[in-house]
Amino acid sequence: MFAASGIHVRPRRDGDLSALLPILQRSHVTQQYPVRAAAVRADWLAAPNELAAWVAEHDDAVVGHIALHQTASAGQDPGADDASAQWQRATGVAADRLAVVSRLVTDGSVPGSGTTLLVHAMNAARDAGRAPVLLVDPSSAALGFYRRRGWHRIGTAAQQWGEYRVDAVLMVAPVR
Repeated sequence: MFAASGIHVRPRRDGDLSALLPILQRSHVTQQYPVRAAAVRADWLAAPNELAAWVAEHDDAVVGHIALHQTASAGQDPGADDASAQWQRATGVAADRLAVVSRLVTDGSVPGSGTTLLVHAMNAARDAGRAPVLLVDPSSAALGFYRRRGWHRIGTAAQQWGEYRVDAVLMVAPVR
């Protein structure tokens, strides 16, 4: 468990998904994340390629979520393959040693909860011998959030998110 400023991070449990769905819906409406309304679902938060996931709690209420995912299997999606190849070049590690930071959402009620979740996920990835990486919509406020926390842009890769095609910004975590 990781705690800072009254924020506690713990592994996500199945029972947390009902508290997370309204947070995810609010994030979609206010931040356009996820991009597609159809992604506001429990199985989007708890994806099959998930390595681990955590929630942030404050005063015993769930206020945020983050996950680490494996990269997509090679050959399934050209955009995912391109992203994986660029991350591998930038980090010097193989695809099976990457950890894609994903599904970071907060309810906005507790300053620092997003950063606390991000630091926790980065540390967990590194402790597991993985390099933290991510991709982000270039028009989202999240791009600035990650830049301010030291993440480095390494390129772009075409992504198809439902009916949306975007040249997602690829980033790697700052070196510790």
